[in-house]
Amino acid sequence: MTLASNAAFAAYRAAAATVHPRVAVVRLYDVALRSIRQAILANRDRKIEDAYIAINKACQVLRGLSSNIIGDDDMAQTLRQTYLANMISLHSAFGKPDAEQRYVRIAAGLLELRNAWAGVAGMAPSNDLVAATTSIR
Repeated sequence: MTLASNAAFAAYRAAAATVHPRVAVVRLYDVALRSIRQAILANRDRKIEDAYIAINKACQVLRGLSSNIIGDDDMAQTLRQTYLANMISLHSAFGKPDAEQRYVRIAAGLLELRNAWAGVAGMAPSNDLVAATTSIR
């Protein structure tokens, strides 16, 4: 296992063990969003390996969320497809000239999902994760 996968799994375990599962989901979205932001910053600094590690961490969080979906109804299938599409998009954007813009769009969509889960969990919505990502430039 890589350092990124260990960190992603550790974040998942810590979040799942100490809070309500809905709150844990929101916190995991926050981890994924921070990882995407780190990838953007690493990409700007031409730290390609760091960008790759950050994208892998975000994808591992999304994979963990996807693998913990219970059921096979329409909502469950839609969430699985959404997580998979975001993982593919993150990896597809890596190394592309417009990777930063792609990552920002992906992060915006994930922030929308994060805020939906925050509403279900009784938490406040967040706008600063994408705002911080888009205002870096």
